[in-house]
Amino acid sequence: MLWTNEHAANLKQYLESHTLPRGLGTKESACSIAAINLAIDGRLTDNTPDCMSEVLGKAIINLQDQMPDDMRNSDRYRAMLMTAPGTGREKEEKRLAVLMDWMWGTVLPQLQTDADKKGFGDEWRIMCEQRTYESASDASFAARCYGASLAAAAARAASFAARADYDTACAAYDAAYAAVCAAHRDFWQKVDPIGVLERMIEV
Repeated sequence: MLWTNEHAANLKQYLESHTLPRGLGTKESACSIAAINLAIDGRLTDNTPDCMSEVLGKAIINLQDQMPDDMRNSDRYRAMLMTAPGTGREKEEKRLAVLMDWMWGTVLPQLQTDADKKGFGDEWRIMCEQRTYESASDASFAARCYGASLAAAAARAASFAARADYDTACAAYDAAYAAVCAAHRDFWQKVDPIGVLERMIEV
């Protein structure tokens, strides 16, 4: 399937006149990937279309459901979404590498201050630096010993993500997000989820 100028015009029109919700939504208010599918063939589905990177599609679904409503409906997010279809699937490993680098280097380090305060800062720092299954497992164990269950879940998921599994990379992000948001209101500005999606598209 090719992404055509007609499809692009349909998507542009939809984005300019509809609100993007969490979850699949409806034809009157569809999620990011569903809006793309509506532009292609009028079907309400969040399956990543064949013309688009599957890694990118899954990342968009995961992040759009977590980010604040105003960010998901911002001009910058909509502009990113216009460039997502047509990315193809020839560079999936490179796009996954961008996402993983963001998880290790941007998202998980947001918990460093809390880890330092609660006694497992060294293990957390080593995990973020080494980015290995072993170091993430150690960080998870240390966090659990200090009663930091959300951080432990984030590190455990990261340990699986170290084996380059996309779904567990998302799980690590989700767990870190839950833990960080409990203490930091400026989380979204710091991690810039639209930025990582833009970089995945530009690969």
